[in-house]
Amino acid sequence: MRYLILMSFLLASFTTQARDYREGDDTVVFPARISKINKLAKLIRLKIDFENAKFLSKNHRIELWNPSYPRKKCLAYLEGRTNEYLLIRLPKYDECKSSVYFSVGSYLHMYSPDLDKSLDTAKELQTILNKKRTALAARLERYQKTMNSYIEKIDVTNKRFEILRQKMELEWQKEISNLEEDKSKSYALYQKTQTKLHELDYKSQQYRVRDQNMIEDRWSLDPKLYYKK
Repeated sequence: MRYLILMSFLLASFTTQARDYREGDDTVVFPARISKINKLAKLIRLKIDFENAKFLSKNHRIELWNPSYPRKKCLAYLEGRTNEYLLIRLPKYDECKSSVYFSVGSYLHMYSPDLDKSLDTAKELQTILNKKRTALAARLERYQKTMNSYIEKIDVTNKRFEILRQKMELEWQKEISNLEEDKSKSYALYQKTQTKLHELDYKSQQYRVRDQNMIEDRWSLDPKLYYKK
């Protein structure tokens, strides 16, 4: 009788140690299945499929219970973690086993107040990051609009200078045509003037009057013998 009273007292005191968790909150309550038990070391390896397990760290407090007996909880501490397994230490292994009734293959529910705090901190950080992301996204959108406006401005500038280029090319062609026309006119005037000059030379030759009729005969090698004939 005394033994039963002592056991009831221990179970009641242990149950009161378990912190109440947020009912129905799947972010802090997670399932696990026992894959290995080391009774001497008071260690249990648990198989998990729980993305938020990345927020668990060594020595985090964990409360575990059998879903069939949700009011009987057991206290454990995290010793190690991988993506698929948790290694927990049960300081009061025998009491925990007798209250939770677990063995290899048992399906348990777990809750960690330290994980709860870590998730709250992560959510606060996520809120801050979301605000920063919103600000950066708005800034990026402004820069994108600015870049798009530059592209439009470049297109407008290209079109404007293309029009100017075409206009300059037309003016250039016009100037070349004017120069060619001037050249043709000048060449025609040159030929006309040259023809008149030839006609004038011809007439001058016809009406040329010599100053003497005698010409000097230079057939002799001796200059003294030169004479006009």
